[in-house]
Amino acid sequence: MTVTRRLVPQSTAAALCALAVVLASFVLIPAQRAFAAGTTYYVSTNGSDSNAGTSSSAPWRSLTKVNSTTFQPGDTIRFESGDSWTGQLWPKGSGIDGSPISIDSYGTGAKPKIAGQGTVGDAVRLNNQQYWEIRNLDVSNAAPATATPGENLGDFRGIGVHGDNGQTLHHFVIDSVDVHDVTGEVNWIGGSTANNQPGITFQTGWDRSKDTGGIAFITSVQDITAPGAPTVLDDIMVENSTIKNTSFGGIVVKQYAGDAPGAVYTGWGKRDTATDSRYTPHTNVTFRGNYISQANTAYGCNGIYLTGVRGGLVEGNVIDRVGTSGVETNMADSVTVQHNEIMGTHLAAGGADQNGLDPDIATTNQVFQYNYLHDNGDGILLCGCNSSIHFGSVVVRYNVITGSTRWNLHLSQSAGTVADVYNNTFYSSTAPNMVDGGVTSPGKATLTNNLFVSDQSSVVFRQESTIIYNNNGYSANLTPSASDTHPIVGAPQFVNSAVTGPYGDANGPRLDTAANFALQSGSPFVDAGATVTNNGGLDFAGAPVPLGSGPEIGAFERGAPNIAFTDTFDNLATGTLADGTDGWRVISTNNDISVVETPSATDKSVRLTRTVDGGGTDGTNLARLFSTPLQGVVTIDAQVMRNDTQAGWFGLPYVYNSGGTQAVSVAFARGQIHAYQGTTDTVLGTYTNGKWYRITLTVDTVNQRFDLDIDGQRILTDATFRTSMPGIAKIAWYSNGGERGSVHVDDVRIARGPAYGQ
Repeated sequence: MTVTRRLVPQSTAAALCALAVVLASFVLIPAQRAFAAGTTYYVSTNGSDSNAGTSSSAPWRSLTKVNSTTFQPGDTIRFESGDSWTGQLWPKGSGIDGSPISIDSYGTGAKPKIAGQGTVGDAVRLNNQQYWEIRNLDVSNAAPATATPGENLGDFRGIGVHGDNGQTLHHFVIDSVDVHDVTGEVNWIGGSTANNQPGITFQTGWDRSKDTGGIAFITSVQDITAPGAPTVLDDIMVENSTIKNTSFGGIVVKQYAGDAPGAVYTGWGKRDTATDSRYTPHTNVTFRGNYISQANTAYGCNGIYLTGVRGGLVEGNVIDRVGTSGVETNMADSVTVQHNEIMGTHLAAGGADQNGLDPDIATTNQVFQYNYLHDNGDGILLCGCNSSIHFGSVVVRYNVITGSTRWNLHLSQSAGTVADVYNNTFYSSTAPNMVDGGVTSPGKATLTNNLFVSDQSSVVFRQESTIIYNNNGYSANLTPSASDTHPIVGAPQFVNSAVTGPYGDANGPRLDTAANFALQSGSPFVDAGATVTNNGGLDFAGAPVPLGSGPEIGAFERGAPNIAFTDTFDNLATGTLADGTDGWRVISTNNDISVVETPSATDKSVRLTRTVDGGGTDGTNLARLFSTPLQGVVTIDAQVMRNDTQAGWFGLPYVYNSGGTQAVSVAFARGQIHAYQGTTDTVLGTYTNGKWYRITLTVDTVNQRFDLDIDGQRILTDATFRTSMPGIAKIAWYSNGGERGSVHVDDVRIARGPAYGQ
């Protein structure tokens, strides 16, 4: 499931397939978990370290003062916007569960800058600390260039989270930071030392490689000859951030293994078998809604590099012009990579790869789905390619891969690995290889319902006894794989295969552009797919699979209803809102529902006011009704604001099945934000009267789950419905019974598919 990225105003219905475009209005203040109160400290370049630091009128001045202070649970450190500090930020102390220590900004202007300038390993550092949240900083760590390219590269990171104390360290949130210009050295695990050059070194081994870049989570030991117990990082989140021109990587997670010269091997970060008892990975890692680009550095490699991880989610990111791999998982278990846009991956810094996605060596239970990969050297690399490691498992499904220049699907797996590759769309005008590989005895790969389209009439489909082709589609100019048990051949009839954008940027991915590779009516690949068990139930656009007599071949179900409704209310006349206006069902018996000039005369909203009883069960009610219930993944998005002093309960919104029963419920009441998880009412945080909040529900009627985001912050993931809801029949913003108060609703959007995109 997915989350809303920073959304921006205006709304545009998706004209293609079923992905809608999202635009939001203005930056909203998040409703965050209610933590125990601590002390807030302020830091300004106009301050003084002799000040108390506990007010913006008497702030501290230096990083030295901050770094020498041991902060307590619930404390917040705020740096003044527009200011800049040189050196390292390393505050001390740890929070506790429910009371993290936070770093943030205050005031107006550019994000406060922390510039390491290559004088420190980490411009922002935490070590053997836990329960920290870092927001709204601008971080860099670039050593000055010399006359010799690469000579200035070193052991540098923008933000480094480290641990070596043999404990499990919990809860690291990095949100809305800008990390850029980090001149990290590039160390490769293998390769030939004959290719060494300034800043780039081969044959460094596991522990001494791939640990520099923008944001890194790395564990080690205090004595490599007596390593003791492993240190594990748990509950890692990086979201809504930009990472640009940082080498080696954008975001890196690594666990220590003990393979450096003189070290005792631990195997914590590596494993020889799927059940290796020494393997002790980091846990619960999420990277969401980030923009990563290495466009202006020759040394930028992996966008996201996940190693030594169990339980990972990489979603809604834009990864733009990085080297080697957009997202690579390695020695990892149970990682889902979805709804990302990855483009322009290329060879860099001596690396051999240039792929969008790579489930690499010793990766188990990997799911790579709903990604849009375009204009990369290689589309997807399946690289369980260590001849001594005979395990690995991955599902690759519902991805759109276009514009690859070398390989579309590169199979480089060793014997013992298993890959299920189904319902992907591959289209390339130039790549000579459609399915090929670099290992003479590859692992098992089963290819089903994939659509292969090329402008070249002669492309490679590798033939091996362990590569099973079944019921794939081929453009009419291609000769199907000789071993395909049931090939389907014909013109795909894409919506527009010549599409050239728009593509994702720092505002989020443009997954709607991939919908140009949906099938039009009459395509021979409609309803022509084979049944795949445990197929996830949803296509690229969030439509149920199948919609017709059988699944389609490729990533899209043709004919999915185009759910795309938006209403800003700005063009409506001010005053009472009549039932039926623009399709709204309005009930206001004895009360009031009106269009008002809030926030302004040009940016109106609807106000619901309830002062007395009336309206029965529906109460004071603004609703959308659907005669054909909406199915699949449906995103419901609106801005809401309580603007009263009443304690009344307002559903904002409630979502109903066709029997009129509430299945998803979000409410503002008594100063608190509520949501039901199953039949349990949960308090998620507090709200402030007079402040707008963007509530986003991503509802999956196939799997009976929903996500809740407030102002782009994930609050609930895969929460269960209150009752079964095969389809959405009604969405209502309302209050009834003895509840009293007033609420504003604005910028409503209901759309097919995930809420990513702009």
